[in-house]
Amino acid sequence: MIKEDDGMERRYGKCHWCERLLKADVERNETSSLLKHVGRCQKNLDKLQDPTQTKLNLKKESNGDTSVKTWKHDNARIKKALLNLFVVGELPFKFVENEAFVEYTNALNAKVVLPSRHTISRNVSKFYIEERTKMLQFLSNPKTAIHLTTDTWTSSCQRTTYMVVTTHFIDENWMMHKRIINFREIDSHKGEDMGRELLDCIRGWGMKNVMTITLDNAATNDKAIDFLVKKLPNLYEGGKHFQVRCMAHILNLIIKDGLKYQNYHVECIQKALRYIRLSPQRINKFKKAMKDCGLQTKKFLCGDTPTRWNSTFKLLKSAYQLREAFTKFGIRDKSYERDLGRVPENYDFEVVTEMVKFFEKFKTKTELVSATSKPLVNLFIREVLDVDIHLRKWSTKPMFLDMVKDMRTKYDKYWGAYNKMNDFMYFAVLLDPTTKSPFLLHAFKKMIGYMEPSLTPASMDIKARQMV
Repeated sequence: MIKEDDGMERRYGKCHWCERLLKADVERNETSSLLKHVGRCQKNLDKLQDPTQTKLNLKKESNGDTSVKTWKHDNARIKKALLNLFVVGELPFKFVENEAFVEYTNALNAKVVLPSRHTISRNVSKFYIEERTKMLQFLSNPKTAIHLTTDTWTSSCQRTTYMVVTTHFIDENWMMHKRIINFREIDSHKGEDMGRELLDCIRGWGMKNVMTITLDNAATNDKAIDFLVKKLPNLYEGGKHFQVRCMAHILNLIIKDGLKYQNYHVECIQKALRYIRLSPQRINKFKKAMKDCGLQTKKFLCGDTPTRWNSTFKLLKSAYQLREAFTKFGIRDKSYERDLGRVPENYDFEVVTEMVKFFEKFKTKTELVSATSKPLVNLFIREVLDVDIHLRKWSTKPMFLDMVKDMRTKYDKYWGAYNKMNDFMYFAVLLDPTTKSPFLLHAFKKMIGYMEPSLTPASMDIKARQMV
């Protein structure tokens, strides 16, 4: 504050570089004069510096080494990175005005001027339109091979049916991409209604080369595919191999048929786990029982989700790993046996232990085929044959005879014959440099041997070679 000739005190600003005093009274002068002076000041270090000159920056590599890189302040790049942060991170627009975020940004680079939340909102809308235009141009190119996946479900709270469509493609640099191109409410789960929605999505994006679509095995999906095949031109072999059945879903169906058996032992352990997890007091008692048994582990009993078979697997696995603690818990909790009527015994855990060993293979395969960031189609035939070998191996054990029989029936429904599988799965094996035709020949021999056991080895070899 400086006292002027009229006796009034007024606010002045002081230049950091030349120390000139500038009027800065918020009621009379605004900030225009300050901004103009920054551009004119002869001692302004930013002005003296060549804007095209880059700076040296130490960058830490992924392997732990450091390297010297050049760096230059780039407002356009910073703006794009900020938009990407809000879109990918799904942050609220108001976060740009958060004090901690502003302080963090200033600490990184004091030159950065953060926009308001309203500006961010407008920029995100523009960003979406720009990205959608680029995607539209790429997907509408006849040379772009597109693979779709879709699913529908009904919201339990709103009782509303939704459909999502995801596209998978490879760009010019051989990088695999996944994009959600449709997420909307639909009228029903009927096959033709779903087919129309999919057709509208395909035409809306101008797709010319849709090779396959992956769905689960619901009957309505088959009707939707029939509808699409009639409407879409240029499909390979008239759309015979247009539909790819979801491998993870088929594995799930096979496993669920197996879990119907041994329910007597599984339900006994499930009830015991629910009883223990029902209250904090029982959980603490079980942890003390684990300590008494010398179980030095951070693992604990897993919960169960009825719609997910792998949650049942995790439940059983955690139970047999901590089986010693159940007996000790029964001593600590007097109402344990009285309330349940029947508590898990040694034979229950023996059965569950064998079941965990049996289902471990399916858990590994489900996790493998559920990956979304790498190509998997080249592994399809190998994994299907491995499941077949696994079922045949365990079908010789008396405890699993009935279980494997039902699982084998479900397996044969989808994968029991070479002509039941999509041709593209065989093409992928041929294109894989680690397998190619020798492995495909081996796979066909195995399938022919199971389907036509009366053939001689020489006849099998001839037929397999003809198929390759």
